[in-house]
Amino acid sequence: EGTLSVNGDSGANRNCPEGDGSVTFGHSNTASGKWSSVLGGYKNTASGKYAAVLGGSQNTATGENSSVSGGSNNVASSDGSSVYGGEDSLKKELESTIVSVIPFTQDAG
Repeated sequence: EGTLSVNGDSGANRNCPEGDGSVTFGHSNTASGKWSSVLGGYKNTASGKYAAVLGGSQNTATGENSSVSGGSNNVASSDGSSVYGGEDSLKKELESTIVSVIPFTQDAG
């Protein structure tokens, strides 16, 4: 239920950690989802539960467990979706990413 905000500007544009357990840093960022975070940048929004925006400008993470790593004007709108930078990217598919991760396994023998 606690929130944390560090504002990078002393002017009228403030960070808004609104969700329970949310955190915002940077300038004019909003974290309104429960346990969401915006870790830097400008005018970013994390409104999904457990959503995160790491930086950049005007990025939005609205899906549950969604994330945007940076860039500008990117949107991760479905649950589990991620956008890794760039500009004007939109991820609407469930659990989709721009970069695929392939697990690596190694035999013990």
